[in-house]
Amino acid sequence: MNKERVWNRIIIPLLENLVAPYSVVRRIYVQIILLGVAVLINAVVFITYQHLDWISAIYAGVNVVTTVGLYSPNIYQMPSNEKIILTLTIILAVGLYTSIVQSIIATLISRSTWNDVKARWRGKHMKGHTILIGNGSELLSAVRRLNRLSIDYIVLTLTSECKDIADKIKGDNVILGDPKDDNTLLSAGVKEAKNAIVMLEDDMEALLVTLKLQKLNPPLQVIVAIRDDSLRDLFNTAGADLVISREDIIGRIAASAAVSTNIAGLIFPERSGDMIIGIFHVTKKRRIKDLPDGVVPLAIIRGNRIDPFFTKETELNIGEQLVVLGNPSTFREVKELLE
Repeated sequence: MNKERVWNRIIIPLLENLVAPYSVVRRIYVQIILLGVAVLINAVVFITYQHLDWISAIYAGVNVVTTVGLYSPNIYQMPSNEKIILTLTIILAVGLYTSIVQSIIATLISRSTWNDVKARWRGKHMKGHTILIGNGSELLSAVRRLNRLSIDYIVLTLTSECKDIADKIKGDNVILGDPKDDNTLLSAGVKEAKNAIVMLEDDMEALLVTLKLQKLNPPLQVIVAIRDDSLRDLFNTAGADLVISREDIIGRIAASAAVSTNIAGLIFPERSGDMIIGIFHVTKKRRIKDLPDGVVPLAIIRGNRIDPFFTKETELNIGEQLVVLGNPSTFREVKELLE
């Protein structure tokens, strides 16, 4: 396990559990300060007019703000100025206190808030990770694959549109925020990330995010999935290292599948010539050298074992499978040769 993996997988999870409560408090510190000011004003009033010591005055101020009523001076002996000031502070403070308590409780018990706070802290401190930016169902598929590959990642998705998607991911590495915001991207760890994958539904938003990523970290590898293939050059100019057209990929695979039923995958989607990975079941004994020109053998599958080592003279036996790379137009000839 390298240093980055130890840092991301062991040290950060330990530290974030200590830091997360502090980060949550930071979200409500303005309300806490306002509540403290209200208590302080009441305490000063009690010190001035009731001649209480500071501890007693603060205790009395808290009673007024919370309406507990454990301390209440004789109303008939209170000066008019004190009554007026306390009346105003009670009117303001009670409503403020109720609002603050509700906000604090909602913040502290909200699972998404805790996860978002931890994800932002984690993202800022991770190294060599992948940032997934998107607001579609593709996020779920990408996350499942990254988990299987043990890749460290942070997901950045929109708050209003993708709450359900974020809940389905069920992790504390999901940031709910606007990917077009610099601070949100920095929270995802764009400075130390290995690469960023942008899969937004709106191509124009994806373009803006690409520009933001390049501004914040020019060496970062940016991979963008787009819907409108006519925008490919625009994304390349914006700094995207790899632009994948969803329509183009689906179209190529569909067209290739119409030519051959042996399609297993597509590579080099940006090149003019389609390069398809095909798998063929061997039902006739042949040698590698018998394959047609333009077809590159990649591996031979023998039972559950993949054998990438062979020569032109290697014989393909019945029951084996051959994995090849080539243009799908040549697959019919390979199929006739092997099957």
